[in-house]
Amino acid sequence: MIRKIVIAKHHGFCMGVKRAIKIAEETARDRDGQVTILNEIVHNEAVVENFNRQGVGQVSSVDDVKQGTLIISAHGVAPDIIEAAQSKGLEVIDATCPLVSRIYYIIQRVVKNGYHVIHYGDPNHDETAGIVGYAPEHITVAASREELLDLPDWPEKKLGLTVQTTAHMEEFAEIEELALNKWPHIQVFNTICDATTQRQSAIVELAPQVDMILVVGSQTSANSKRLVGISEALCGWSELIGSAADIRAEWFEDDPPIERIGISAGASTPDFLVEEAIAKLVELSGGTAEVIRPEKKSRRRRASDDAWANF
Repeated sequence: MIRKIVIAKHHGFCMGVKRAIKIAEETARDRDGQVTILNEIVHNEAVVENFNRQGVGQVSSVDDVKQGTLIISAHGVAPDIIEAAQSKGLEVIDATCPLVSRIYYIIQRVVKNGYHVIHYGDPNHDETAGIVGYAPEHITVAASREELLDLPDWPEKKLGLTVQTTAHMEEFAEIEELALNKWPHIQVFNTICDATTQRQSAIVELAPQVDMILVVGSQTSANSKRLVGISEALCGWSELIGSAADIRAEWFEDDPPIERIGISAGASTPDFLVEEAIAKLVELSGGTAEVIRPEKKSRRRRASDDAWANF
């Protein structure tokens, strides 16, 4: 029987996600005519569906937008896509996370100074596609240690190393070490965002307290999947759930029983999904489970803190 439900110290919406949603909400409210989001505003089905219910369109290509306002998602896009949208007469609203934009800045500066950039990330992720678009002839993407080690020695080439904002911290530490061993002259830019670091560190802190960890997040969310991987390694059992509906009672009927459940959530996951998951676990416990929440530091509340707390 479930006896304790322990919530990770850091989980759920990050700064970049809150900002992107706020921008999209304000744009949908203030603009006349059609408002369309290019790709998913953030990688969470509930957030995407809510914008759909508001009549905000979603496309995967600028070619599918004829008029109105186009919102760039938190993951960003290549500059030629923005130029293509503007050339069609679309108003472009950029909701790219500032920490992704920081990678654009780094790449533009170092490429201008004669560097070739190795970017460690998922080549199929929206964020990576946007990054590569800033200097396609001067960026090589490596998705694994094997791909990194297979790259040329490049003894005479000035090299830089960047990383996807949602990468696994320990994994990138290994990649950094491999890169420095292969190319001692490479300049390393650790561009993993603070929110990713905080959420991964919170899992390390949570793991000794529980028997399994549930991560609330979408299958399209890279950072949610990485939280599951870390949890699995530390706890032996972790599940990625999109919502409370994915929680299965039989998970907690093992022998020995699973009594202590940890809860975390990806950076694109709204609070209400986490609360619904907690409520479902309490229900499965017969209403007896103790819910242990992290202590909150007192601070002045901002309007943005309530963005999409419920919808």
